[in-house]
Formats: sequence, C-alpha cells, structure tokens
Amino acid sequence: MSSRPRQAVVLAAGRGSRMGASTDHRPKCLYPLAGEPILEWTLRGLRAQGVDRVLVIGGWCGDMLRPWATELRINAQWQTTNMVRSLMLASDWLQAEPTLIVYGDGAYGARALAMALAPSEHDLLVPVDTCWLELWRRRFDDPLQDAETLQLREGRILSIGQRPQALQEVQGQFMGMLRTTPQGWEFMARHLERTEAVSGRAALDRLDMTGLLSRLVQDGAALHAAEVAGGWVEVDSISDAAAVEKALAEGAFSHDFRD
Repeated sequence: MSSRPRQAVVLAAGRGSRMGASTDHRPKCLYPLAGEPILEWTLRGLRAQGVDRVLVIGGWCGDMLRPWATELRINAQWQTTNMVRSLMLASDWLQAEPTLIVYGDGAYGARALAMALAPSEHDLLVPVDTCWLELWRRRFDDPLQDAETLQLREGRILSIGQRPQALQEVQGQFMGMLRTTPQGWEFMARHLERTEAVSGRAALDRLDMTGLLSRLVQDGAALHAAEVAGGWVEVDSISDAAAVEKALAEGAFSHDFRD
C-alpha cells in the first residue's frame, strides 16, 4: 500500500480572466471566499491532514504567493501554456515521494481532503466528487454545459474529460486534484515525453489536466478514483464565488469547505 502523501503541489499560475477586475492585481487563488483567500482554506485543510510541505507553482502576480508556500516556483510561460506545463516544474518533488496535486482555484476542506488522502494501493489516484451535481446546479443553469464525462468500473476510470450528452455519463466530477507516487509520476513523465516527441512542443503546451488524464487512460494507465462527497468548491468566475457565498449563508451546504 502506498504511503499517505505528506506534501502537496498547488497549481496556481493562471490569471483567472473570468474573475474580471478582481484579479487585476493578485492571483485568483488569493481571491477572498468566506472571509479568507481561497488558497488559505486549502492550506488549512492540508495541515489538518498532516500535509505540511507545499510547493506552489505561480505565474500571474506570482511573487504574492511566496508567504503561502514552503517553496515557490514561477511558470514564466503561464500566458501561453496550460496546467501540465506548470506541473512539470514540480518534477523533482513528484519523483521524491507521494504527492497530492491540487488546483489553486479550488477551496478544499479537511473533510474532502481526508477522503482524497485515505490509504490506497494505487500509484495514480484521482479524487472525484460523487455528489457534484448539487454544486454544479448552483453554478450553472445547465450543469452539463460545464461538466465532463467520468465513467468508472470497480473504481477504475474508463473515460474522463469529454463533453457529456446525459447525466448518466457523469458518475463523478474531476475536482482539480491528482494523487501520485513517484512510480505514478514516472509513468506520466514518460507519456509526456512521448507526446512532445510525436506531436510537438505546442501540443504539450496546450494540454490540460483532464486531457492528460484521458490520454493516460488511453495509454493503458491504471487510473483509479477516490470517491469524495462534497466538502470543496471550484471558483472559475465571479458568479461562482457569489453562488458559493449564497449557499454558505443558507446553511446545510453539501460542499461547505470550512470544516
């Protein structure tokens, strides 16, 4: 059984253009949610679960993230590359020991993180939200406009990251988290090297995380799901933030990340 991660990599390079003027002078992950920066909620949850080393990959206004990180690295090409390029800057951390990778624009509470970090024998584990629909219905008039497919069989991911045509195609939703061992990262790194060799640097620059996960499944990776039931939120826009604040004020919110 693989060791429980005690370190995390936070991907926080993007500007968050859908946040409008609120991110003109700060990274999106420092936008205040329920009275604290989004990133602070995640760091509190990680500390509560014994994850005490955090590498932050920044980009836009990256120096502002220094107080929040054990180590800060900057993706200098943040404007022209996607999440995967930021992740590759953490290669030495990922080679060293089990690691939880998290998006900077998600607020992950201790309850959700406890499920994501539960003991596992797998080298590549994707936390997925099985009650995603309640959150998506608060964020979108039609949840399927933003949701992505996720098909499982006995805990193994069969497909991920496509545009669904029906709710039945979504057995959970990617949460912006990925858990890997050094062996899992080695498999991923080999795949990324092949992608660049075959398709070119630009193809790798454009690759997002669910695109990578989908490619890994097609490449025969044993990609498994860790089922999580709420306890987190994703903030892509000002309307997302408003929907979350409204749900927290109403109480009994399945995705309350403050616990």
